[in-house]
Order: sequence, then C-alpha cells, then structure tokens
Amino acid sequence: MKQYTVDVIGKSFCKKGEDTCGDSFKVFHAPDSTVIVLSDGLGSGVKANVLSTLTVEIVGGLATGNLSTHEMVETLIATLPVCKWRGIAYSTFSILRIYATGQATLVEYDSPVSLRLRGGVRVSPAIGSEVQILDKTIRETHFKLRPGDVFLQMSDGIIHAGVGTTMRMGWQEEGVQSYLSHVAHLAEGDPERLVDIVLKQANELWEGAPGDDGTVVATRYRKARNAVVITGPAGDRRDMPRMLNDFIGAQGMKVIAGGTTSHLVAEKLDKDVEIDLAYIDSGLPPTAKIEGIDLVTEGMLTLNKVVDYMKHSIPEDEENAATKLYDLLVSCDGITFMVGTARNAAHQNANFPPEMLLRRSVIETLAALLRDQGKTVEVSYY
Repeated sequence: MKQYTVDVIGKSFCKKGEDTCGDSFKVFHAPDSTVIVLSDGLGSGVKANVLSTLTVEIVGGLATGNLSTHEMVETLIATLPVCKWRGIAYSTFSILRIYATGQATLVEYDSPVSLRLRGGVRVSPAIGSEVQILDKTIRETHFKLRPGDVFLQMSDGIIHAGVGTTMRMGWQEEGVQSYLSHVAHLAEGDPERLVDIVLKQANELWEGAPGDDGTVVATRYRKARNAVVITGPAGDRRDMPRMLNDFIGAQGMKVIAGGTTSHLVAEKLDKDVEIDLAYIDSGLPPTAKIEGIDLVTEGMLTLNKVVDYMKHSIPEDEENAATKLYDLLVSCDGITFMVGTARNAAHQNANFPPEMLLRRSVIETLAALLRDQGKTVEVSYY
C-alpha cells in the first residue's frame, strides 16, 4: 500500500504579445520516484516552447529507465543543442526527484533558486553545491522532505518580474522568498493557492504586460490516501475467513461492493447492515451502512456504472451509489481490490447484460482506468 505521494500544480503566463508560453513543465513517474521537470526555452513563443518541451520530454524518457539523477543530467546536457552565437544552451532546467521515503534530489541548470515551505509558512531556499558535468555548472541539492512540505520551482519570468518598470532590478529570488514568508499562511499549505499567489504578484509587478514567460510549479509531499475494496465471496468458501481478515486488517478507507459480501463482512464484525434511503430512487441499488465501513454498495451494476463514469464522465447533477464510489476512488492515491471469484447465481440470468457477467473483467478494466489517472492499484483474487 502506498505510504506517501506528491501533488504537483504548475501554472504559467506568456510574455506580452505571445500566445504560446516558452516554459514547459511535466511530471513523470519512475519505478522508484516522482520526477518534476521545469524548463525555460531560450527566447519566447513557439520556438522557445519547442526547446523547453524537448528538454522536458528527454528527461521524461530518461526517468523511466534505471538511471541515477546524475546520469540523467549528464545525458541531457550532452543532448541539448547550444546556441552557436551566444554559446549558451537553448533551454535551462530544474529537475526535482522525490522518492517515496521523502529523500529528494534537485538539480538546476541556470534556473532560479527553488524554495521549500515547511509547516506552510517557513520559507527557505534550496541551497546546494555546484558540480561540473560536461563542463557545465550544475547546482545540486539533496534533502529530506516531511509530510506537508511544499516545494516551489520557478522560471526567470517570475524573479525578473517588474524589471525596468515597477522594480529596477526585478523581483529577484530574495524578493520572492520575502514575499512568500509574509503571505504563505494564506494558502494553508495548498499548492495551487501558493502558485496562484506567486503568479498574481508577478503579474502585478509586470503591470499586466509580462516581459518574459513566467511559470511556477508547486509540489506537496504528503501521506497517501488509500482505500481497500472487497467485492464478491471467495471462490472456495474455505478462503472466506482469510479474505475477510485481510480486508478488516487492511489500512485505509474500507469499501464493500456487493450485497452478499456486505452481509459476510457485517457478520464477521457482528454489525448490522442498514439500507441508506438517500439514493433509493436513483436507478441503481442504494448504498448501505455498516459501522466501521466507509462505503457499502451493490456489486456488479454499481462497479460497471463506475467504469462508465470513468470513461465518459458523470452527467451533471447525477448522484447515486456509483457516483459515491467514483468520488471515493478518484480521491485516493492507492487502491487495493480484493476480488472473490465465486460465481453469482443471479448473474446467470439470460437477461443480465453479458458485459457484466465477469467480475474479474470489470475490476481489471477499472484498475487500468485508475492507473491511467496515476493511481497505484493492486488486485488480489480469492
């Protein structure tokens, strides 16, 4: 089960007169870490965007392999083109790599110093050491994040905000840090609100006419939200006690999807099953309540409806057992499905849609859709 995770929010504004931002950022999920990349392309507009996008995608390709951060940077520097007139790289970059343990590595090439917020209010710069990689000076920082820490990466358009207009030398790194120290509490640790606060101030310093592209990326490290979903009785009744014990002993929110399963769990817990009348006329079987369980729904009809919602979205104002299950699943970072393989006699009805006959197929489809959203999903069969 996933213990920790990261939330990443990034937003940009374009240089005045441009429709395309020359900065790019992206999040990549490596086997052992999450990699957040911000790149600032030389110049502005489409050409700068192509260069920054190239940088980000190269890092993404390297992140999926078993390369160290140092090897990734070395390969990137060797690959990136250099302006033959100015002798500088066509793009700069900031790469933040966070492992599940909270250990993190930041490597920056010609980028503004990144900031870390601890406790939502204590702001400090990520001051690392300079290393030479292929004749380029790289700033490298190693540190340990705590749950709740937020990390801010920025492009030049933020620290240069107001240069030549409202501020002779621009906002500068120290100015951004000082400003955040005074207003960070307003965001209450929310990375999106932090991004909005910084972007709004930078735009105001530019007087609404930015002289450069600006981007802020905020990454929050936090404890993961997990859920375990049990659906269907075990194929062999002798495995049912083990299945129930695994479910009850699991960490995270607990969900039951199945009428028979709900009664088996209730019996194990020595609790009652109470029908919830809130969704009695919703077109799906209603939810139920069992003390100690976060959500109880019917099985196949509800699970198939969740799959439909994930593929096509939820119609406006629709609310039922499946929307409740959908909301719970998408709010989680890690989900474990415990799937019983017993055949349900009710599903042998000739009028029952054939696509709903196999619980295994429905769960595998749902698991794949959740993984596409970046969730960590495990499926166990009993």
